[in-house]
This record gives sequence, structure tokens and C-alpha cells, in this order.
Amino acid sequence: MSKIISYKDKHVLIIDDMADMRSSLRNQIGSLEITSVGVASSIRDALDLLKQKRYDVILCDYYLGGSTDGQQFLEYLRTAKIISRATLFIMITAETGYESVITAAECLPDDYLLKPFTAETLRSRFQRLMEKKIRLQAIDQLHDKAAWLEIIAACDDIIATRDKYLVDAMRIKGNALLMAEKNDEAMQFYEQALSVRAMPWAKLGLAKAMKAKGNGEQAKQLLSDLINDSPNLLSAYDLLGKIHTESGDDVAAIAILDKASTVAPNSLTRQRSLAGLAERTGDFKRVEQALTTVLKKTKNSPLRDPADYVKLSGAYMEMNDAAKAINVIEDAKTTFKGTGELRSVSAMEAQVLHKTGKPELANEALDRALSGGTTGISEELAFALAKACLVNDRAATAGDILKHVLQNNPDSDEVKNAVSMIFQHHGGEEAAKELIERSTQEVVALNNEAVLKAKSGAYAEASQMLTEAAFRLPNNMQIVANASLSLLADVLMNQMDNIKVKQAKDFAITLAKTNKEHPKLTEISRFLKKIQTKYQLDTPL
Repeated sequence: MSKIISYKDKHVLIIDDMADMRSSLRNQIGSLEITSVGVASSIRDALDLLKQKRYDVILCDYYLGGSTDGQQFLEYLRTAKIISRATLFIMITAETGYESVITAAECLPDDYLLKPFTAETLRSRFQRLMEKKIRLQAIDQLHDKAAWLEIIAACDDIIATRDKYLVDAMRIKGNALLMAEKNDEAMQFYEQALSVRAMPWAKLGLAKAMKAKGNGEQAKQLLSDLINDSPNLLSAYDLLGKIHTESGDDVAAIAILDKASTVAPNSLTRQRSLAGLAERTGDFKRVEQALTTVLKKTKNSPLRDPADYVKLSGAYMEMNDAAKAINVIEDAKTTFKGTGELRSVSAMEAQVLHKTGKPELANEALDRALSGGTTGISEELAFALAKACLVNDRAATAGDILKHVLQNNPDSDEVKNAVSMIFQHHGGEEAAKELIERSTQEVVALNNEAVLKAKSGAYAEASQMLTEAAFRLPNNMQIVANASLSLLADVLMNQMDNIKVKQAKDFAITLAKTNKEHPKLTEISRFLKKIQTKYQLDTPL
């Protein structure tokens, strides 16, 4: 018999646009002796409450009376990491039809309830879900810390007991193996699981492991078979689409995502992915179709994104429909007024105005877009600003913006391809190639200069130079690794400095998060031990 669980200390959030339903749910929750209950009538109100406190359980209606539904809200909460894995999300819907259930299931809520339901149904569901959460609580906490090796060990403990959470532990372990980049072990684990029983999640995991191992063709075949056998497993479509994209077959990627959209058409992420792929293939009618759907679904919602308006406006410009492009820009300016999110919109406006023969207004819009500076901006905004600068004859500014992005992502073919596309109508492939090469050479020159300074004994100067570069280029792991080493060399050769040691360790943590087997981590560890010995420190660094 299951142990009776007390809910007195639980915090519950109810989200429903119907006042009667909110009241009914609150009464039912009260019957469980839960006193901490938050109530929201909209997504906006729910987000405000979620910013103020942590909730153990969220009961969310699927239809929320607006354009955005419960699935899209959960997708947003998970992606933006607004709620942790420990938070139970229960979807509530009055619809029992196929599309509603499959769409609700796609975003992976912990459970869903079909209206009407009794207080006893709610209690039994809470009991079952809480039992599971308590059993997996330690794993959830480790997951929020991305402690994959510890998760694997914790799952092995559950698997060894062969209790009713065996399959849950197996699924979590498989994912942890993939996240820890133990791809050979992951393949072996999934193959063993499939030898016991054909489980769609295990086939999907095996395909992920194959992809990670570079066996894209095998993964594609397995995913195609999986989609035929389990047509509602939408993650399989998304993974297959990603493999097609990475192999350069955007047309095949669009086809598979289209197929997924017929199964569950309400995913904002998938519609945005379709828009991005269609943009790359020059199918701007498809961009319009996908983003019109997204704008409709996010209208008057906190889930709206200025990038959707920018891309749609750009698609209209490519289709030579300046009037529609301007209308989208004006809509965005109204929608995001006072939010501080208008820079990319202004950049697009600068392109539209220039193309429609209004250079003065175009430059005014571009000045607004650039007014916030270019330090620490997203790649998406950087690309938008660079395009606007090139269109409005500010090639030097565009070059500086793109050079920073390239130097911050030196190993990213995706970034290099994006830069090449931006230069397509402004100097073409040669101009892009020259910028990419110049960006690489500058980083090499910076490293070489720092090495020479260190060899000449100017350790402090070398460490300062590389530290400044690491702050400017936080994603460039070569710079980050060398900054860490130069700081430790400075401390070892000059004098103990706790601030410099801490900064070096912070850089090492960043390096480990990107690649826990990075070769320079061993060198950093050796330097730390030398510093500890030299300065006779009691506590290990």
C-alpha cells in the first residue's frame, strides 16, 4: 500500500481563464489541505507569480482564452528554464479529441487531467505524481546542476532495485549518458534496453547516440523506421530534421518538419525552425506561412519575439512587397514599445526604408538600432545590425560587428555560413572569406603577442591582455583557456593574488562546461598545485 503523502507544505499555482474553474480548482486543492495556492487568469499573471516564488505544482488549462495555449506556455517555461525539473506541470483540458491530447502530450507535462474530474481523482493523481517526484527527487536536483555522472550512478541504484520507476530511471540514465558524451556506453545501453522490449524512447536515444558518433546515415534510417512505427513521437521528427539540416539537405528537413506539423501544428519552436529553413532555401512564401502562424499564436502574449517580426518583414522584402514589410515593422514597433526590444526591429526598418528610397529615414532607424552599442549582444541581433549597416553603406561597422561574432565562435561553421550569406549581395564569397581569415589572424596575433610577453617575463601584462580578451570573447575557448593559464603563471612567477586565482578558476569552469576533457584543464590543474605548494596554502585550490 502506498504511503499517504502530506501536501500541507506544497505550493500550487492554478492557471485558468475561467473564474468558475479557478474557484472550483482552488476548492479541490483545499481539500488536500494545501493552503499556499496562487491563482492566475492569464499567462502574463502566471509569469509574474512565477518570478515571485517557487511552485511545486502548476495546474494549467490547455485553452487559456487567448492566442497562446498551455502547450506553448509549458514549452516556453522549460526552454527559458523558468521552472525546474522538480516542478510538476499538469495540463487540464475539456477536450478528449486526438489533436488536443497529442498536442498536450508533445510538450511533456507530468500528466494531464480531462474535465470534469472530482477531488478524489485529483487526490489520487497527486498521490501518484508526488510518489514519483519523491523517488526521483535527488536525480531532479542533480539534473538542475547538470551533474550527469552522478545522475547515471543514481539511476543505476534505482535500476538495481527494479521497482516501478525502473523505466523512468532507464530513460533518465540514457539521456545522462548522452549529455556526458559517453556515446559508446549510450549505444550499448539503448541496444540492451531494446533487446528486452521495443521501446520508442530507446530507439530515439539510440539514434541520438548514433548521430553523436557521426553515424548520421544509420540514425536517419532508424528515425525513419521509428516515425513509421510511432508517428506521434514528435521528437523523432525534430531529430531527423536536424540531421538533414546539418548534412546540408534543408529541403528534406523542411519536408520532415512539415510532416510533424500535420501531427501537432501548435509548436512555436517547430514553426520557427520551419521559417529559418525556408529562409535559407529562399522559400519566402513558406517563411510567411510559418511566421504568420507564430504571430497569431503569440499576439498579446509574453511569448512574442521581435525576431519573428523581423524575419517576416524580411521575407516580404524578398518578395518585393514593401507595403507588407512596413506594416509588420509598424506592428512590431507598437507591440514592443517601451520594452527595450526594438533594436533588431529598427535594424530591419533601416533596410526596408533604404530599399523604398528613403535613405535619411533609413539612417535614422539604423542609428537607433546601433545606439545601444554592440558589446554583449546576441548573434541574432549582431547579424541584423550587420545587414542593416551593409545596406546603408556602413561596411566598416558591419565588419567590426561580424568580426566579433566570428572571433567569439571560431569553430562554428554555422556562424561562418551565416556571415557568408550576409555578404551574398555585398562583395560575395570573397568578402566573407577575407573577413573570416582576418578575424582568425587577429586572434592568433593576440595569442602570439601574449606568449612573447610571458617569455620576456611580462607575466602580468600578458595575463591582463588575455583576461580582457576572454571577457570580450567569452565563447572563444582558446582565449578563455589561455587567459586562465596566463593568470596562474602570473601568480606563480610574481606574487599570490586570490582575485587572479579565482578568475583563473572561473575561466576553467567555463572551459570544463564546454568540454570537460579539454587538454588545457590538466595544465591548469598542474599550475594550481604548483601555486599551492609554493605559497604553502592549507586549503587545496
